[in-house]
Amino acid sequence: MTPIVRRAITGGRLLVTAGLFWFLVSRVDVGQAADLISKSMSRSLFAGVLVLAATIPVNALRWHTILASRSKFPSNFTLLKIILVGLFFNQVLPTGVGGDAVRSWRCKQLGIDLRAAIRSILIERASGYFILVILYAAGLPFLLAAMPEAFEKRVILAVLLAAIGGLALLFILDWVTSFAPRSAVITLLADLSRDARRLCSEFSRLATVLFLSGLGIGLTVLSFKFLGDSVSVELSYLTWLIIVPPVALIQLLPVSLAGWGVREATLVVVLAGVGVPNENGLATSLLFGLCQLVIALPGGLIWLTGWDLKHPDKRQMATSAAVKSLDANSVSNLTSGERGS
Repeated sequence: MTPIVRRAITGGRLLVTAGLFWFLVSRVDVGQAADLISKSMSRSLFAGVLVLAATIPVNALRWHTILASRSKFPSNFTLLKIILVGLFFNQVLPTGVGGDAVRSWRCKQLGIDLRAAIRSILIERASGYFILVILYAAGLPFLLAAMPEAFEKRVILAVLLAAIGGLALLFILDWVTSFAPRSAVITLLADLSRDARRLCSEFSRLATVLFLSGLGIGLTVLSFKFLGDSVSVELSYLTWLIIVPPVALIQLLPVSLAGWGVREATLVVVLAGVGVPNENGLATSLLFGLCQLVIALPGGLIWLTGWDLKHPDKRQMATSAAVKSLDANSVSNLTSGERGS
């Protein structure tokens, strides 16, 4: 991709983000929303930040479980630091997947094959999306009943169908790409599909990954509830469990800067369907975005100091030393045998 194209895409995302916030400003009393945020310093806000931060070690453990099938992989603590670095870049880069690219490159610097790292991150993401889609489908009747406009109902259905189609495509990518000319990207996609099917064939590992994905999403939903409570959005956890999945999936659309604007507009519309004032919905979404920024800041410090790369896993080092020792002994024995003959 040429620099001109990259600038054009970034400029387009900036325009979309600005347009979405302009749409919100036309429908929401921004002053009232700001006032709600300024008065939100409470135990609920603090709890929301802590619960959202708790998803990071859960996601690190999930990623570790996916990588565990490989002979070489970092420790949980190293992966946690890399995830924090990725979160930081997800917030400061114009695209929401920039952090994943940084995570892949950090893994390469630790000696992991770059393509394997990319595939593990994509599968990790897909496991979370699977749980979101299950929750989305379960709450669909409620969502359709809450949306007053026919267009909004169609969007809700279209997003769910697109998400289901994307997950199904993951398992047949090697067959779909078999008709395309060979390239590095095509090979990566085919291997990704095989890795996904391999994970599904290992029940114990699959169950662990899905449990951790469910736990991470459950904590994210709880964070939304706490943040909503801090600005007088008094909804039950079950209601938030229905509302968050469509917001999270629509936010994946690569049309704005790091999801800003898309998340706010979607949450305002969906919350309005259950009787929440637009100002309170906007305040909740902005608080969630600010909390993401706060918990991502340590990732910037880790990246600046290179802390995630300075301390390789001791178990890996011991394994590597043992392998080298074994190789040296094999060579020595082979040499001795040749001399004896």
